[in-house]
This record gives sequence, C-alpha cells and structure tokens, in this order.
Amino acid sequence: MNTPKTKQGKNLEDVLEMNRSLLIRLMRKRQQVCTRAELTQESGLNQSTITNIINELISWGLVVETGVIEGKKGRRSIGIRLNCEPFKVVGIRLARKSITVALYDLGGKEYESKQISIRNLEGSETAFSKMKGLIAEMIEPCKDTVKAIGIATPGPLFRSEGRIALMTEFPGWEKINIHEQLNLEFGLPVYIEHDAKAGALAHWWFSDPHQDHGVMVYVAAGQGVGAGIVMDGKVYRGALGMAGEIGHMSIDYNGPQCECGHKGCLELYCSTTALLKKLNKEHAELPSVWKDLKSGDPVATEAITQAAWFLGFGLVNIVNTFNPDRIIIGDELSDAGDLVLHTIKEVIDNHALPVVSSRLIVEQASLAKDDILVGAATIAIDSLLSQPSTLLR
Repeated sequence: MNTPKTKQGKNLEDVLEMNRSLLIRLMRKRQQVCTRAELTQESGLNQSTITNIINELISWGLVVETGVIEGKKGRRSIGIRLNCEPFKVVGIRLARKSITVALYDLGGKEYESKQISIRNLEGSETAFSKMKGLIAEMIEPCKDTVKAIGIATPGPLFRSEGRIALMTEFPGWEKINIHEQLNLEFGLPVYIEHDAKAGALAHWWFSDPHQDHGVMVYVAAGQGVGAGIVMDGKVYRGALGMAGEIGHMSIDYNGPQCECGHKGCLELYCSTTALLKKLNKEHAELPSVWKDLKSGDPVATEAITQAAWFLGFGLVNIVNTFNPDRIIIGDELSDAGDLVLHTIKEVIDNHALPVVSSRLIVEQASLAKDDILVGAATIAIDSLLSQPSTLLR
C-alpha cells in the first residue's frame, strides 16, 4: 500500500543533490565536451554554484577536464565532460523464455552481455537462481565499479512491491520478491521496472530523432504485450506501477479466458505467443515464422496481419486515452517489419479521430540493441542520476 509522504520541504542537501542531478543530466544530454559557462547559461544556476558542484564531481571522478577550448570572441575556457566508464550498472531482461544480463556504464555503453534460456517446466525458483548466477558472473570482474542493478520484467508488475503480479505462461514468479532478494544477494541498489516502460525510457534517451517534450508510447509486443508511456521525460507508472498494462485490456468480453481472470485480453490475440499458437508452432522459433513471411507464405502472412490488426485496435484506445505524439512498436513482433507497421497505421487511421491520427507518428523501434535490455540499464542509470551521491557508495 502506498502511504502519503510526510516530507514537505527541502533542506540544503536536497537542493544540492537536485543541482548535481541537473548538471549531470545536462552534460549527459550534450554527449560532448562543454564548459562551465555553458552549464551556467543552460541551468540558470549562478557561476559559483556551478564551480563548486563541478569541482565536487571532479573529485568523485565523474567529471574530467579536457583542456583549453576556444570560445566566442577569442575567449578561452576549460572543457569538461562526464567520465562514465568508472561507474557501471548491470541491466537484466527477464522474459518468459530467456534471461539476458549485460554490463553498461553511466553513458549507456554496453561492455558485455550474456543470455541463457529458461523454461516454465523448470519452475520460477530455478530460473531465478540461474538469474542470480548470471548476475554474479557479470559483477565479479568489476564489482568495485558496479553501482546498481536494473531489471526489466514482464507484467503486470507491482513495482512498488518489487514483484511480478502475474507472468502468463510462466507461473510462480508472483511468489518471488525480485527486488528484495537481489538487494540482499548483491548489496546494491536494485531498480525494477515493467519491460515496456524500460523500453520506453531507453527510446526517450537514445533514439534518433531525440524527443524532449510531449508524450511517447513504446509498445512491447512480444511474448506478452505492454505499453510504456513517457511524458516530458518521465515514465508514467500509476499508483502501483501497473500503468500501461494493455495486454490485459479486453477487446472482446466474450473472448477466450486469460490467466489474469479476464476474457478477451489483447495479448491473447497479438502477442508472439498467440501468433505461434495460431500457426501451431508453439515449439518453433520466431525467425522461422519471419522466414515464411519473407517467402510469401499466405498462412504466415495472414496470421501476422491479423495479429497486427488486433494490436492496432488496442492502440486506438491508447491514442484516445493519452493522445501521444509518437507510438513506437518494439519487441519481437516488430521484427516482422513493414507489414506490422502498415497494418497498425491503417487501423489507427481508420478508427481514431482524423485530427488526432494525422498528427501521430507511428514507427518501428530504432535501437540497434535489445530495447528492453538497454531500458533495464537506463532505469538504473536514471535512478542513480536522480541521486548522484549514491555513486559514492
């Protein structure tokens, strides 16, 4: 249960932490050498505050000076930049069939990744034990530099409680408090997030073109279906962290029974799990389905078109509810390519208000890496940058 915060004001340390976070984020956003004068102009802080904070961050090793650079009218300044490499996070993606763990620095650079397969028959406790072993392998060679763990999971996720409420097709995870157990196991801050929300934040940070303002929805259409909603750079989570759980939004109240107890849930029609079942390929790999599509197989083409059609109808509801600027189609279903994107666009154009759909951008995920894995690390990085002093632990 969420209880209201009693803290009303901010003491000097809170203000200092906020200013540290602001400057670090400005430097991260620039992704290049800048000067103290530029930070003063962009932040609105006075020069002495900038000087004191930057000197402090240099003493932490988080900022380094790069030498003299020429400015306007012949003015010379000392360049500075973030020194991300010494500060690492571990990003984890938990899926129904695999666990992927990777090592990143504060700038989002990936150093190493490992993936293992898991099966629902082996049970959630065994799968979780494998996850912890994989994390330990990743941390051990650089344990002094790893500052946090970020994990992206399927949902529904009780983020405020650190556990999954339900993982369809893989029961038992709802009995594990992932956040608490990983924190006890590794003694590091742990940040847990729904996979779609993690993917959404990764795209807000790293996709091109960069978006600073507005509403972006990232749709994770994979073994389940979820949506991550980012508003002006902030992930919208809801009271318990379950906002965007569109996979369990009913599109047919007389439809098939879902494990959540509802009928006609969206993910029963357009997840890749549902797609494989429709094609009688539950034990096959998705690349074989995409290969059939590419070769013009009519059965695969029809099944994928229908999945995209259903997803499009679900997204009409999201368009009407959140009025986003952009919708990004990510995860496994997006690998089917233009057929999925064009079908979704057609459904939205035909069933949303024209004045809305005409101003909406619908696109495929653009990150070269696994969006959700990158997002798991991004959630941890974002949390660390909100409280920079945690980097000293």
